[in-house]
Amino acid sequence: MGKRSFTNMALVQEKKGGPYSKDEREKRQAEVSRLHFEFGYSALKISDLMKINRNTINADIKYLYSNIKDELKQNSEDFILRQIGRLEAQRTRIIEKINENKIDGIRHDKLLLDIDAKINTLVLRINSDQKEKSNPVEIQEDVIKDIILFLIIKYSKNYSLKKEEIISEIINLQQCTTIQAETMFSQIEELGLEYCKKFNSDELVYDLLEFAYLRRYVNPKDEFVVKINSLYILDMHHEAEKTRVSKRYSEKYGDKKKWVDETFAKHEEEQNKVVEKYAEKASKIVAEALENLSDQKQVENYLKYISFFFGKEEEDGFKEFLE
Repeated sequence: MGKRSFTNMALVQEKKGGPYSKDEREKRQAEVSRLHFEFGYSALKISDLMKINRNTINADIKYLYSNIKDELKQNSEDFILRQIGRLEAQRTRIIEKINENKIDGIRHDKLLLDIDAKINTLVLRINSDQKEKSNPVEIQEDVIKDIILFLIIKYSKNYSLKKEEIISEIINLQQCTTIQAETMFSQIEELGLEYCKKFNSDELVYDLLEFAYLRRYVNPKDEFVVKINSLYILDMHHEAEKTRVSKRYSEKYGDKKKWVDETFAKHEEEQNKVVEKYAEKASKIVAEALENLSDQKQVENYLKYISFFFGKEEEDGFKEFLE
């Protein structure tokens, strides 16, 4: 019998009811850890195998990942401290040899400076990490609202994003560190984003518009939602028009691989006209949608950020709209 066939038999017996004792909880979590990490089973599969409520299994997996994260942080700090120890030892040996006239002191001054620089860098890194841990970022909900609405605008084609994508956007928008962005994401989860997650092609994503409805940042009949739908429809028309241009050229000039340079140039020119027409309309809709943001300074920053996705002419259009 192969190793995997044993996983059909849960090592922890089915719970008949009532709270778990400490011993029962530890045994259950050990078995969840084995099935999840060794065999890659999902919470649903483990729940079925162990005959235990799926919410309990989810909580166990979350707890296990939390422990791993803390362990990795500790290991990282230990590694830095070990590196500092090695550099200090190396520095001491060089100074001793200089004092004993066994090596050229002048020639090794640069080496000592390099070692000191490395030590200072590592010490600063530890101090920076500790400062960020001891001073978590407290974000006002108005700022969170602005970020969420902006992301819905930017991703109007599909405003269900992965955690990593949201954190990356927070870093860009707030110009903060990864730790600060993760803290802010956790705060958004606590506001209700946790209940707006779903699976999309086996990936866990967060529906930002559903979260905006939940927090009443917008209502389904708001002008903002109309603008978002307009952007979505506009993008569909834009892609369809580009496809029509390419199809017309294929029908007229045959296989694209056989096009001459002049045909490629004409095709690109027509595609660029389609893009320019789309960008002009989209920039106006985006600028109008951003009126829903509460902070004028934030609006200016976000317009500058999103202008990278449209181009210089549309950025000027954004500025004119603000004026």
